[in-house]
Amino acid sequence: MAQSTPIAGRFGTHGRVLVADLTTKTSRVEEIDESVYRQFLGGYGLGAWLLWKHFPAGTDPLAPEACFGIVSGLLTGARTPFSGRIQIVGKSPLTGTWADSNSGGSVASQLRHAGYDALLVTGRASEPTVLVVRDGEVRFDPAGDLWGQEIPPVFDELRRRYGGKSEVGVSAIGPAGEKQSRIASVMNDRYHAFGRQGFGAIYGSKNLKAIVVGGTGEVPIADPKRFRELCAGVNAEYKSSLSPFARFMVFMAKPKRRMGWMYRMMTRRGMKVEAPVAAMRQLWSDRGTTGAVAISVENGDAPLKNWTGVAAKDFPIKSKSWKLDGGEVDKYITKKLSCGDCPAPCKGIVAVKKRGLSDVRRPDYETLAGFGANLLNDDLEVVTACHDACNRYGMDAVSASATLAWLAECYEKGFVSREELDGIDMRWGNGEAALELTIKMGRGEGCGEWLRHGSAAASKHLGRGTEALAVHVHGSEPAYHDTRFTSLMGVTYVSDPTPGRHTAGSASWNETFNSKFPIPNAVDDKEVTVGWRDTAGKGVAQAHFSNAHQVLNGLGLCMFTNLTGVLPWLDLTNALTGWKLDERELLACGERIQNLRAAFNLREGILPGDFKPHPRMLGEGDGNLQSGPLKGIRVPLGELKHDYYVAMGWNPETGRISRSRADKLGMTDILGAFVEA
Repeated sequence: MAQSTPIAGRFGTHGRVLVADLTTKTSRVEEIDESVYRQFLGGYGLGAWLLWKHFPAGTDPLAPEACFGIVSGLLTGARTPFSGRIQIVGKSPLTGTWADSNSGGSVASQLRHAGYDALLVTGRASEPTVLVVRDGEVRFDPAGDLWGQEIPPVFDELRRRYGGKSEVGVSAIGPAGEKQSRIASVMNDRYHAFGRQGFGAIYGSKNLKAIVVGGTGEVPIADPKRFRELCAGVNAEYKSSLSPFARFMVFMAKPKRRMGWMYRMMTRRGMKVEAPVAAMRQLWSDRGTTGAVAISVENGDAPLKNWTGVAAKDFPIKSKSWKLDGGEVDKYITKKLSCGDCPAPCKGIVAVKKRGLSDVRRPDYETLAGFGANLLNDDLEVVTACHDACNRYGMDAVSASATLAWLAECYEKGFVSREELDGIDMRWGNGEAALELTIKMGRGEGCGEWLRHGSAAASKHLGRGTEALAVHVHGSEPAYHDTRFTSLMGVTYVSDPTPGRHTAGSASWNETFNSKFPIPNAVDDKEVTVGWRDTAGKGVAQAHFSNAHQVLNGLGLCMFTNLTGVLPWLDLTNALTGWKLDERELLACGERIQNLRAAFNLREGILPGDFKPHPRMLGEGDGNLQSGPLKGIRVPLGELKHDYYVAMGWNPETGRISRSRADKLGMTDILGAFVEA
């Protein structure tokens, strides 16, 4: 039986990682020196350190020897505002690269209450299994009766067996993960997902149906009085911002059907949108990422028609995209939904009576853009049903919808027949067809069998020249933020160790919204402020923002707080741990995390040149749009990526870090052969 006794004199961390072997049905505790946390924090940082140590180089991500980790951010589990997050790390079966994902839910906080900072899972169970962790007890319970079941009944049954939402956190897969779809996701506390990169397939490869964690302990805090004062201050500040006046400001600024010309003009002129903090907090609390869907479609942020469309022509705000905006989504909401420990919960539960849907997680921006605008489908109820199908079967909505957009283009151009799609008419705008195919992908049935691994794999299966139509970076479909609109998001797509990701850290929010740097005194403000339509200083800004984003992940905080005002990261960290870091030292932790994530790829034989953007992402070929706000825009991603590598101290050809930078970060020994000679 594993032990969970805290290490004496340790604050902010337990210094304990639970290692579970599904093959032998045994577990052990690995003690971690405090210096590891001071260098890499928690979350992705601790996770990268653990996988660097435990993941056998070159191992197939679906092999029994492969491991993955569920990791708590440093501030998670201590009731810190905006810290209700869970983080997972591993190797992606979709891209073969470093993989991580960040989700709402209580598994990580329960893990901390059980006395652990992380859970590392290896091996392969001989039968479907639920891994159960309760304080110092670890069990491997049979789950044969749950195998094959969809997410809602699985969570209902796991709650019945193991306890309510205040007692345990639950992480589970659906049929897509069981069948090892490369775009399968893991669902947490029913409504939240480890999306992108195929973590559901990793669970499925290990015969792991679910993880259940419950704990009754506490995270040790160095200065409890100061820490609680800081937390109370953040909560009070956010709640005071949610006011009738802020709500009125949001009402006045909400998308208007008649203002499409203005949204297009702002893009053409490169005009940044900088909203008052109070208004952003109100908007985010009310609608989360659905708050400006119609604007994002009209101004070019959301790619349409598999990256070939123009909103004013193909999906105009007056008659189409407004139907998918937050105000319309609000009509279906039955209650609010929080990730946990959040003073401004931004998610919701919806019901669609006509389709028999209830207790469904509200579709967010990526889903509305993916199953809606990108497919030229303006039926919000069908979009919600597609979103529900992804969550029900456990499948990433970005990759699933992007695969269908690729398929719609193939269908339009005659590369695939209706008969090959089981009689489904997958033309642009046919939302019902998209729903049928989403379900087939989730089940792995019929044509869904070859569609369920994403567009890169599907195009290889189909052939006929369709590979040229699949928009992806190293196998991963980019998210619904167009590189022709925000070039620095494009740099993230092709430079971060997790290709195609939009939640990996970017200066794009400063590029387009003038968002401030979240660690204000760590760098000169001039180094983190960039223009929209030029390249000057963007490599340096991207480096700083990507490193800061890894600090956020290491602390376990919500990324959207970067749009709603700066949180006291440093003060919270020092009050929790007693470390007395300064802001530059905190930012250096993020840089170490980014370097270790990148070095994992180098160790796997992946070089910088392997992450290639699709020509449409550069504004080349049919991606060079002839109308709309992105007309004629070309994106110098090669130049911007080079500048980012230089700013990080990485060799643009080999990816290796310079010795001087490695020495300054104290990483020369751990990186070893991946430091420039």
